[in-house]
Amino acid sequence: MAQIVVFANRKGGSGKTTLAFNVASLLADNGNRCLLVDTDPQAHATVHAGLEPLKITFSVYEALVSFLKNRQTVSDPTLSINSNFSILPANEELSALELELKDLQNREGVLKDFLLELESEFDYIIVDTPPSLGLITINALVASQYLVIPVKADFLSLVGLSQMMGVYYRVNALLNPELKFLGIVPTIFDVRTRISKEVLNQLRATFGSNRIFTPIRSDVKVMEASGHALPIHKYCPRCRATQDLQTFAVELLRRIGGNG
Repeated sequence: MAQIVVFANRKGGSGKTTLAFNVASLLADNGNRCLLVDTDPQAHATVHAGLEPLKITFSVYEALVSFLKNRQTVSDPTLSINSNFSILPANEELSALELELKDLQNREGVLKDFLLELESEFDYIIVDTPPSLGLITINALVASQYLVIPVKADFLSLVGLSQMMGVYYRVNALLNPELKFLGIVPTIFDVRTRISKEVLNQLRATFGSNRIFTPIRSDVKVMEASGHALPIHKYCPRCRATQDLQTFAVELLRRIGGNG
């Protein structure tokens, strides 16, 4: 059955979509069957995959609404990017999902039940979330086995991290005791600045070095790659972002293996 990893942070600009898309692509190119689930109405992961949200007629929203009505998935709700990499895309319709869920008895567990129908087809399911702590994000946390929190290397982001950890503890205690916190990824990390180093030191002092992944250094090539709808390791194989994301993917799999 698939290992399900969610990337979440209530603060925008943390790099979670970049991580989710690139890690899914890396794992797929290493021979794993990967599904990327875009649960953000902004649909940035969908765009990064080269799809146009306005032209998508069957997104994660329609898939979940259909599942709620029929209690089974449609025959193939995912779109194939390549032989090992599929995406369940998003569009702006997803904004209406919380209204669909709010009166349901099991409103926090709909995505989990939905993914149960798909997980045998994949080795890894990567879930990208919106920059909020609403019902969609809660569903993503309940559906997942592992949580990774990307944090931009500045002090304002530490406030959002505190709130995200509070949500994790509540979800873990009340809704999904199997959700394991794998750690924090410092992103957009500038080795030349004092603030990046101070944030990294504070994270290590607060959570312990074993909970902090190797930082992802700032690299303009990441933005260029997304503009070409390519993962960074295909757009610029030797740049520092590729090196850092490959290191992160190795660490991620090691921690999943250690927890699983």
